[in-house]
Amino acid sequence: MPNVTLMTAETAPLTAKPYFGSGDVSPIVASLAQVPEFLSVGLPFIGTVLGDSSICERFKEIVVLRASAKNGCRYCIDAHTVVAREAGLSPAETAALRLEGSVPDSFDARERAIVEFTDALCDRPAEAVAHLRPHFEEYQIVELVTVGSLTIMLNKYATSLGLPTSAATDAFLRNEGSVPA
Repeated sequence: MPNVTLMTAETAPLTAKPYFGSGDVSPIVASLAQVPEFLSVGLPFIGTVLGDSSICERFKEIVVLRASAKNGCRYCIDAHTVVAREAGLSPAETAALRLEGSVPDSFDARERAIVEFTDALCDRPAEAVAHLRPHFEEYQIVELVTVGSLTIMLNKYATSLGLPTSAATDAFLRNEGSVPA
């Protein structure tokens, strides 16, 4: 049960209604609709950071899923296990990122550096960038730090508000053999 009312297309303030076009929105949108002025700037920022860029989706999902697991965000772990699988990460790779096993041999040096970076970003942020320097250009480092930092903020947001995992996400996880977080 969430700790705030999740808005619907019918209950959302007038300025938040455009975000409910299909009627079915994520709990992040449904909760941010409580404060439409946050919704109108927050969603474009989230979309830009997690959208197409110089960092491939696979690398971004390594950061997002690992940070979510390190921070114990049930909602983000479950949602991004699905996204990580869609981005091409294997069940063993997603399990490792969920802290359910060791980092598999299938991860190359850059991916291992991203895992080390993410672990440090969550626990020792001043040390985090050093893991990326041998493998990435500065603009890519800035992008990976932004992805990780946004994820940590969203982890705190989703956990504090007790955002629920969708039935579709739960079904996907069970079908894949993963236990929802």
